[in-house]
Amino acid sequence: MLKDVRRLAYLGLATTSLAGAVIAVAMTAVAADDSNNKDQDNNRNAPVSLLSVIQVPGNPVTSADISWADPVTERYYFADRSNFGVDVIDAEKDVWVGRVKGMAGPLPSGGGTSTTNGPGPNGVVVTPQKRLWAGDGNSTVQLADVDPDSKTYLQILRSVSTALPACDGGTATTHYCGRADELDYDPKHHIILIANNAPLSATAPHLSIDPYATFINADPPYNVLGHIIFPGAGGLEQPRWDHQTQRFLITVPGKMIGTTITTLPSIQVINPTTLLSEKTYPLDCSAIAGVTSVSTTGIVLRPNQHILVSACGFPIILTLDKKTSKVNIIKVINQVGGGDQVWFNPGDGRFYVTGLDKTTPTGVQSLGVINAETSEWLQNVPDVRGKNAAAFSENNHIFTIVQITAAIAAGTAPDDSICFTAFNLKGTGCVAVFRHLRHPGADDAQE
Repeated sequence: MLKDVRRLAYLGLATTSLAGAVIAVAMTAVAADDSNNKDQDNNRNAPVSLLSVIQVPGNPVTSADISWADPVTERYYFADRSNFGVDVIDAEKDVWVGRVKGMAGPLPSGGGTSTTNGPGPNGVVVTPQKRLWAGDGNSTVQLADVDPDSKTYLQILRSVSTALPACDGGTATTHYCGRADELDYDPKHHIILIANNAPLSATAPHLSIDPYATFINADPPYNVLGHIIFPGAGGLEQPRWDHQTQRFLITVPGKMIGTTITTLPSIQVINPTTLLSEKTYPLDCSAIAGVTSVSTTGIVLRPNQHILVSACGFPIILTLDKKTSKVNIIKVINQVGGGDQVWFNPGDGRFYVTGLDKTTPTGVQSLGVINAETSEWLQNVPDVRGKNAAAFSENNHIFTIVQITAAIAAGTAPDDSICFTAFNLKGTGCVAVFRHLRHPGADDAQE
């Protein structure tokens, strides 16, 4: 029976839905089977494949952002602007279990009011204290309780403003700092670092000003500790805590005027105690990847200080020269595009990205799998409309947000997403779940 259920899940013959008991049983069986797996080494070398999809209740997923797979709560979280909150998924059973509500939703940017000052939620991270921090619209960071045993489970506990006087005049019609965006957590000093990527001047004509990041005390009273400005930057992307150096790394897009690059993209090293940038590592996309680009988005590290950064349109694996400001390029992965969020999974030693499959002229959006030890691209798994991968290391399930367009949700455009083509969920969007396939004969060995 278990073998048949697993095969149904592999073949896409069952559909995950809120009322779908069959797929719930299948997912529970798969999770139980994974926990008893005695062939971990073989599975590490096996390919990755689509396992199932998870339907999200409420509005169709037409606007979403960053995700987080958390080993402490054993949950997967993603910023679901379409439903004004952060969705919570059981990463062992692959089922939706709840939502932190009360966030900005898909609001516009560039206005001067609280409802025109950026969308949210955006970046998300969960601390070991089972606290969710989420960047939100109107330059606000939301702190929520995600401890299932708590009386305040899924409730927002505190809202913290990241606004600066340069972009916020302090009145109801002068809020121009934009959204509070991506963030990460320093577990040593208990500090959150969060980016405001696109602030505008509080005074007319409200031109773009330099992006900045905010340091927040992650313990009560959750006060703002300070800010850091990035002069000349073209935006601000992902902070990432480096456990070995006890510093934040942050990706900083460059700036281009016409066809002239005025500021190269970079990785900057941020000291959480001095609140200063200690070093800048420029990324010359022309020299690195042969392209004219100033883009950089996601960044992640593995324990040997190998870094995967999404820059210049590609996933790039590199190290930072501590004696100079040079980057040492290990590998440019040109088989798949570099997406917004990238992830390292210690459970299987893989980097995961989402982007266009570049191995064919008409490549589709895919989940890219990269061996983090050898820096070799392994495979692309079709994931049409999927983005922002995060992996749960306990069972090596990889989750992506499958975001559809408003036209698909309205039924005026065909649904080409993996939610519909593989599992018949039409016009809703979903979360796609991938995992490693077993080697032939493994099913029989487990029963």
